[in-house]
Amino acid sequence: MALLTGEIREQQQSVVQAVFVWFLRAMAAVAMIAGLSYWAQLIGLDNDSLPRFDRLPVHWKVPCVTLAVLLPVASMGLWTLTSWGIVLWTFACLIEISIYGIWADRYMSRPGLVAGLVGALSVLFVFIVILAVRRFRERLNEY
Repeated sequence: MALLTGEIREQQQSVVQAVFVWFLRAMAAVAMIAGLSYWAQLIGLDNDSLPRFDRLPVHWKVPCVTLAVLLPVASMGLWTLTSWGIVLWTFACLIEISIYGIWADRYMSRPGLVAGLVGALSVLFVFIVILAVRRFRERLNEY
C-alpha cells in the first residue's frame, strides 16, 4: 500500500541481518590475518614449522601461494558484504580443511584450525538458511 501512495518505506535491518554482518566482518578480519601469515611464509618472515618457501616441496607451495592470494581477496569481499567474498572465503576454508584435515598425513595436522573452520562454515550455512527462509516468507506475504 505504501508503494501505491508514493511513500518510501524504509527497510529496518533485523537482528539476524545485523549479527550476520558482524559475523562476516569478523571472518574478514580472521581471513586477512591468515592471508598475511601465508604471505609471511612466502617471503620468509614466518619461521613457524615450515622451512622457507624456496625449500618447500611442491605439494606445500601450491596451497601456500593459493591461500596467500585467495584469503586477502576473500577478506575484502567479506568486509564489503559481497556474494563473491563469501564464495572465495568458503573455497579457501575448504582448501585449508583439505590440507590440514583430510590430507593431514601428507601436510600437517591442525585439528583446532579444522574444527574452527568447520564451525565457521556451519555458522555461515545456518545464517544463509535463516535469511533465505525469512526472504521466502516475506515474498509470500507480499502476494
